[in-house]
Amino acid sequence: MTTDTLARVASSVLVDAEVLARTLVDAIATELPELAADARVRELFECTVLDNVVSALRVISGRSEDVEPVAPPVALEFARRLAQRGVPLTLMLRAYRLGQAMFQQHMIARIAEEDVSVGEVASGSMALSSFVFMFIDGVSEQVVSAYQLEWDDWLRHRNASRLAKVRAVLNGRLTERADVDRTLGFAVAASHVGAVLWCGNDMDDTGDADRFAQLERHAATLESALGASPRSSLLVSPDALTLWAWIPAATVDADGVGKAMGGAVEEIHAALGQPAAGLDGFRATHRQALQAQALALAADPAHRMPVIAASQLGPLALVASEIAGVRAWVQDVLGGLAVDDENTARLRETVWSYLSSGSSLNTAAGELHLHKNSIQYRIRKAEDARGRSLSEGRIDVEVALLACRILGATVLRSPDPGR
Repeated sequence: MTTDTLARVASSVLVDAEVLARTLVDAIATELPELAADARVRELFECTVLDNVVSALRVISGRSEDVEPVAPPVALEFARRLAQRGVPLTLMLRAYRLGQAMFQQHMIARIAEEDVSVGEVASGSMALSSFVFMFIDGVSEQVVSAYQLEWDDWLRHRNASRLAKVRAVLNGRLTERADVDRTLGFAVAASHVGAVLWCGNDMDDTGDADRFAQLERHAATLESALGASPRSSLLVSPDALTLWAWIPAATVDADGVGKAMGGAVEEIHAALGQPAAGLDGFRATHRQALQAQALALAADPAHRMPVIAASQLGPLALVASEIAGVRAWVQDVLGGLAVDDENTARLRETVWSYLSSGSSLNTAAGELHLHKNSIQYRIRKAEDARGRSLSEGRIDVEVALLACRILGATVLRSPDPGR
């Protein structure tokens, strides 16, 4: 049973549950970064924390009819995803313990702020501790069960053995090329392209088998677009939404691959490394594909390209994990050209074409189907918006524009509502 004071505090905290959840997420992610390994895992993690916080507060405040603690569906999905990625169960349980401790500390501090007697503060705190222990104990039992079932199933999956061998190569534990060729059934000495294919966090009824089938169909399309023979690639799945591929190919035409992949009904994306050969190349092209994927996931969803290649990233590949820093740098370099609106986007594209053509007004005009005087006018407008000449820090301008083209609104500032 909860006290009146505790119920009242819970109702108050419930109003700002998202703020409390974000605090818990940030603290736990700092302590256990494996639980927020990429944008999709982080999304599930954030939803899990929020749903658990809301569920607990609803029970404490008397707004829920649930008698026994029930794990939110997203918490079960999060547990399954961690199992697929090989994240130890102990880390997930530690996250729940950290969340429990911080939740209790926050609630006790709020109870202490109430205008009630010392005895009522003590009673409320004791009731809170009793409830939170019972809640976490019940929810943990359910998520552990979901994790274990998924882990057992994943170990039996046809992909598991090959994935372990691939990771042994990537981690440097398997270093003899002849052994790698024989173990993986893939000739690493020949030129090949690393790729990562993935789909979003679909919280619908699509099963893992259907997702695998979709990813494999797209891998076949990718093979064809790169000029590889059918079923000649090495494919492994690190989790239910992702496929790693090494495809025999000597060149990458990013635009051609994008056209081949862009007409699909399913929302599946691909990131490509540079062509490489040998064991070092096997690791390098995969690492480049992961960097490209990280930038694609950082882009705003409306701007995300169906295919992104390492060859398109330039120096952005070096800062794939520092998006906040990239955002600040882009806005500093571009000034008023870093505004997220249609007119400024048009100016950015004009500047991009102009600089990419070696500052040729005629070439940019032909590319954009405009008169060269229009290009000249837009260049002046762009310099006015930036606050200085485009020739000042020109290399920085080109890299910043590349970031805008790939990441979109992620690195741009919102328009001033007063303008």
